[in-house]
Amino acid sequence: MTRLAFVSPLPPAPTGIADYTIDVLHALGDRYEVDVVHDQDRVEPERLPRGVRAVRAPDFDAARYDLPVYQMGNGMAHEYQYDLLARYPGLLVLHDLVLHHSRAKMFLDSAEARAYAADPAREDLRTAALVRIDAYRRELEAAYPGRGQRLADAQLGTVGQLLPYAYPLFRGPVEASRLTACHNDFMAEAVRDEVPQARVARVVMPITRVDVDRGAVEALRTRLGFASEDFVVASFGLLTREKRIETVARAVARAADAIPNVRLLLVGPSPDAKALGGMLRRVGVGARAVVAGRVPFELLAAHIETADLVAHLRYPTARETSAALLRVLAQGRPTVISDLEHLADIPDDAVVRAAVDDEEGEVLRAILRLAEDVKHRARLATRAAAFVREAHSPARCAEGYAAAIEGALSV
Repeated sequence: MTRLAFVSPLPPAPTGIADYTIDVLHALGDRYEVDVVHDQDRVEPERLPRGVRAVRAPDFDAARYDLPVYQMGNGMAHEYQYDLLARYPGLLVLHDLVLHHSRAKMFLDSAEARAYAADPAREDLRTAALVRIDAYRRELEAAYPGRGQRLADAQLGTVGQLLPYAYPLFRGPVEASRLTACHNDFMAEAVRDEVPQARVARVVMPITRVDVDRGAVEALRTRLGFASEDFVVASFGLLTREKRIETVARAVARAADAIPNVRLLLVGPSPDAKALGGMLRRVGVGARAVVAGRVPFELLAAHIETADLVAHLRYPTARETSAALLRVLAQGRPTVISDLEHLADIPDDAVVRAAVDDEEGEVLRAILRLAEDVKHRARLATRAAAFVREAHSPARCAEGYAAAIEGALSV
């Protein structure tokens, strides 16, 4: 039997890729002998399929496996994977097209850089920090020949938040891999354009609807402070600037003039809870909003079903396929999404698309229309659930992974 090392964060790591890895392992069933290589102090082994072991990265022995499978995203939880991937090439599953944010942080917010910032008078600390900064410059130069120094200077000079999106910095991991798998066609084409010699495949995320007792949902709505007649607009996933939470909050505030019982629910970790609370008060929805934070995975489906409408926006975008969005659609929630090219595989009759140049207006109009049109909400819900059931079944995921694994093994 083929032996795989899944190199990935695991629950309870605060990243959706950890939950995704569990889903993929269950979808693969008994096709492979699998260990998961992680870099965490604690994991939840009870969520792993029977026979799958969790192995700490320092104990990883590549000689025991036929193929490492790297689950890489734009987060610090993946820092340990870069060195392993360079030494032990395998199948790279690229979750985010843009890796620049986290990769830059690995150099510019390293232990050496923090030590120097804390004691800038020490020449030895300055020297160590400059070594890490120079390593960042060299990586930029390798990915973008002739532009490394200029891009490093721009990033260090904090000229804006869009530079990482223009220079996504995925070339290194892709070139180090035997084969790169992506979750949507746009990402796959972008990888081929940037690294023409790369071998690229498409795999789908395995998403399964969770059956939730209606009484449990109603009880949860009550615990969250929602009345039965409230119209709840929700957002799920990381509550970052890119998720356009302020845009959604402003739309809810404007909708309140026509729908006094409209409420806002935010579920997911926030990088700055104090700033988030201040923003909600500033736009006028402080009293209407419930910030649930990150909830246990087993309670996520119930929280999703407390929503009457979900707003899942993203700009700028790393062109990722969002597991949070697919889980919302699987639970049959009417959803507004940003009208982005890499989301073209979602049928138009399964979602409401919001033009990125008028997202607030689009979300406002969706709230006003769908709050009144129960039948339209039901049609969106039915089509959304059917799309995920058909396009993101565990069987389709397993087939895609099997093809990608065979392709990587053949190199």
